[in-house]
Amino acid sequence: MQDFIITKRLEDTATAQGVSLTGAQPLAGDGSDRRFFRLPGSPTRVLLWHPYAPGREVTENDSYFRIGRHLRGKGIPVPEIFHYCPEEGWMLLEDLGDISLEGVLKTQKADTQVRFQYRQALDILVQMQIGGLEGFDTGWCFDTPVVDGPFLRERECLYFVLAFLQGYLGLKIAAIELAEDFDRLIQGAVATHGLYFLHRDFQSRNLMIKNGRLRVIDFQGARLGPLGYDVAALLIDPYVGLSPQWQEELLAYYLKELQKKVAVDEAAFRRQYAYLALSRNLQILGAYGYLTKVKKKNYFARYIPAAVKELQRRLGERAGEFPRLEEVVSQLKNPN
Repeated sequence: MQDFIITKRLEDTATAQGVSLTGAQPLAGDGSDRRFFRLPGSPTRVLLWHPYAPGREVTENDSYFRIGRHLRGKGIPVPEIFHYCPEEGWMLLEDLGDISLEGVLKTQKADTQVRFQYRQALDILVQMQIGGLEGFDTGWCFDTPVVDGPFLRERECLYFVLAFLQGYLGLKIAAIELAEDFDRLIQGAVATHGLYFLHRDFQSRNLMIKNGRLRVIDFQGARLGPLGYDVAALLIDPYVGLSPQWQEELLAYYLKELQKKVAVDEAAFRRQYAYLALSRNLQILGAYGYLTKVKKKNYFARYIPAAVKELQRRLGERAGEFPRLEEVVSQLKNPN
């Protein structure tokens, strides 16, 4: 079923690119309202259709285009953008295929494969965090320019309460009950050693594999932030569910590669990382709750138990530091 409007500009651009709008195949999307279609041709192209993108002076589409062009110029393996029509809200993109890191790891679980793929992802991440910072303009951000204390409070901590505890589980827990714990968490998570390029959703479904190499997608929410956030997003990602042992091995590899590019106090980094991983874990559950309950994308619910288990594990490692949050989370038994 065709869910986009064929305009003369779109038709002319598709023809110039050697693809046809007839026979466009819808592709599985993510948690957003964007639509993607594979256009037949040789090679195929992908149509990103998002005519009512959020944002004011700068829309989500603008961010995708500007940040994507910036990253590609820095050698980061993002899809090529062949044409952007801001007036009509669409883009023609390189087709990266249908194989994600998540998909590969669900079929190829050998240690050598896990290690190879994640090391490749972490190499790209380090390159993106450092190289992507150079020349990055926060004016390209349609949402907020930086992950800071207020951002973590609203978009991660309070999101967890409103969208997951209240909205998804129906618990009568007020955010004020967790305020002291959230204060402590945010204080530990905020950047104290400078800001770097931050993807903000660097996880296995946003890493595609084309011709054996990883490619990065869904970068339109990028901004500045602390180094540890993106690596936490990758390693605690419930879609794959890496064991604590794998998480530790890969975090050590990331730190080794990072230290080749920038001076990092490993002990300080690890302290902050623990708080960032907790914060990201809260965000994940808020997102899954919202997408399931409000957006009716019920397939996200299957990953909630793994995200809860990871949160319980991480809070257990810091027993007593977040007493009310620990109490609430310890009582979550296999939510569905």
